[in-house]
Amino acid sequence: MSIPTLAAVITAAGSSARFSKGIGCDVKKEYLPLDGHSVLYMATRPFYEIPSLKAVVVTCPEGSEDEAAVALEDLIDIASVPLLIIKGGATRMESVKAALEALKGLPGLPEYIAIHDGARPYLDKSLIITTLASAAIAGGAVPVLPVTDAVRRLGPDGLFSESIEKKGLVTVQTPQIFRSEEILDAYGRYPFTEADDDLQVHMQAGYSSTFSVGSPQNRKITFAEDIPDAKAKAEEYLKAREEGRRSAKASKRMRELIMQGDAE
Repeated sequence: MSIPTLAAVITAAGSSARFSKGIGCDVKKEYLPLDGHSVLYMATRPFYEIPSLKAVVVTCPEGSEDEAAVALEDLIDIASVPLLIIKGGATRMESVKAALEALKGLPGLPEYIAIHDGARPYLDKSLIITTLASAAIAGGAVPVLPVTDAVRRLGPDGLFSESIEKKGLVTVQTPQIFRSEEILDAYGRYPFTEADDDLQVHMQAGYSSTFSVGSPQNRKITFAEDIPDAKAKAEEYLKAREEGRRSAKASKRMRELIMQGDAE
């Protein structure tokens, strides 16, 4: 049986506010180095190990397209798989919708679309394949882990109000993979008022999804302590970015002067 064709949407348009607060400077966590590569590169690279991959769309904040391209390293140069970097929306849901619209503009829409957090750098090929296989059966699939800790609900007064039976409860990861026509239809009808994730959008449109077994290693970078030496890495990144911008401005000015000389 052949592997169904797949496109990947990598969401990296968020503000990284909680992460930045922890280190005292404004920086995109997805662009920082981790284990020799950027977080964004590590979150995206495993999809290129899927032989049926047909396209990748990465969302980023407005004005951050060049930084996203640098963070994606050599993936930009893989001509066999179109890679689009687009401006995201004000919310994650709006960013995903923009990415889906971009995919619709490419020739030959793949059978399935994977939506993955750009801040989950510990993804591996096997999790993509098992989730895709589950989606091929049910129409959609999401990697999950069972809840193992006791769960309690807090009341408005800050006191414990009730215990919650943890049997059947799971925590949800990405990539969330759906049949293309279903997730496109779901987002086309979604009002963008409330949704926790793409699974909820898919379900609210009347579609069904199943699960795959998630991985404890597939955790999300959320806080500064999730990246070793985060503050030092952020400061180094910001310094290199500023030097790069100055160099780019100087090069642009030099080209303008040369063009003026040629015109004279």
